[in-house]
Amino acid sequence: MGIKNTLSVYLVKWMIKLGFAGLMMLMLNIGLVTWGINHHLFIPANEPIKNSEKIKSEVENSDYIDSSIIPPELDYAIFNKQTKKMVKSNMNSRNTETAKKAFKNPRNGKMSSFIRYNSQYETILIHYSLKIQFANIELRRVFPNPGVWLSILSIMIYCIYLVWNIRSFSQIIIQENQKLIKVARKIKEKDLNIEFPRVQFNEYKDVMCAMESLSEALVKSIQKEIEVTQSKAEQISYLIHDIKIPLTIIKGNIELLEVMKSDDMKENFSDMMNSIKQIEQYIQEVIDINLNNKQLNMDKEEKSVIDFLNKLEAEVSSLGNNIIVDDFTEKGTSLFIDVNLLIRAINNIVLNGIERTPQHEKLQLIVRQENDLIQFIIIDRGPGFSEEALRKGTELFYTENDGRTNNSHYGLGLTFTEKVIKQHNGRMKLSNNASHSGEVLVELPILNRKQKRVNREIGIIQ
Repeated sequence: MGIKNTLSVYLVKWMIKLGFAGLMMLMLNIGLVTWGINHHLFIPANEPIKNSEKIKSEVENSDYIDSSIIPPELDYAIFNKQTKKMVKSNMNSRNTETAKKAFKNPRNGKMSSFIRYNSQYETILIHYSLKIQFANIELRRVFPNPGVWLSILSIMIYCIYLVWNIRSFSQIIIQENQKLIKVARKIKEKDLNIEFPRVQFNEYKDVMCAMESLSEALVKSIQKEIEVTQSKAEQISYLIHDIKIPLTIIKGNIELLEVMKSDDMKENFSDMMNSIKQIEQYIQEVIDINLNNKQLNMDKEEKSVIDFLNKLEAEVSSLGNNIIVDDFTEKGTSLFIDVNLLIRAINNIVLNGIERTPQHEKLQLIVRQENDLIQFIIIDRGPGFSEEALRKGTELFYTENDGRTNNSHYGLGLTFTEKVIKQHNGRMKLSNNASHSGEVLVELPILNRKQKRVNREIGIIQ
């Protein structure tokens, strides 16, 4: 790629350009002053001294000083030796006061930049300064030091040019940085449709090449992940199909045998049918979780919190008599939910809590209203969740029973529950409370008036 396109080379070129611009500004000032002197706009710094020497002999040989012999470009003041008063002057007020002091104290005259000539009865003080001046007297009075004004103007112009160049340079750097930031953001969002813009400097090209390699690796990783997920979904679908066929045969034969069963075999047939129902529930939960990340089919409706809790309490009470339900919600509050699906989801949490709670203890289900949310808090009296369970509790097939000796747990319940809650725009959180018992929080948004009106307009709510 070469060294020409590096940021350091560009910076050196930019600094050389600024230095050249400053040199050109200096040369322009010198040229302007030279042109002004040649066209009698300015007088050189030593011109007053030369012109004053031309009238020296004539002034010293006369009784009184004739102002007509004084060149117009000289600033002077004439004093009477006897009266000590100023007779005539073309100086401004400031220089006039200085000239008076210099006349009274001749030794201070040299320090005050005055040339002193004496005639028989008068003294003339000619002011000089080693700087260019306007040849015109009026301009010289208004602008006594044009060189300073010219320098200030030049510095202002150069500063404007410098600021403009700095802004241009910073804009280039910002644009280059924005290109990198845009690509980095797309990589972070795992956007596979990334266009890599061209950059100007080699340093940025190296970074862009690294990002391009990272993007290619990301694409391969995502494609591999999709392939693995699809393969996993296909394998589980085949597994479900293979399980359902022999299960149907077994169920049919057991039902046939149940007709011919004796009283002694009644309990055995009941256990077998319960086991088959448990397997069917397991298969149905795998289907409901939908490994291809499809949305669950939901039939949402407006439901008052009171009616939902009545139905929920009826379902929960059927799970055991060691459950306490505390309702702290307000009257008239409604939810927009699939009632059966949400009850099934919450029941999964309650079932887990019952199994973790000792028989002599009570599981607590607290329902309360917090701003625009309804909170369901299920608190067991067990030993609490492990650190691993807090991290992986909602992952597919995760269970704290490593040996899976308890056939009622397959690592599906909380995964299904979290999916249902998310499709209701809610959230679920696992934690341990101050008593080190397990606590599960479910939050669902309340149906507000605006949502009710919109739902009625589109015919969702009757």
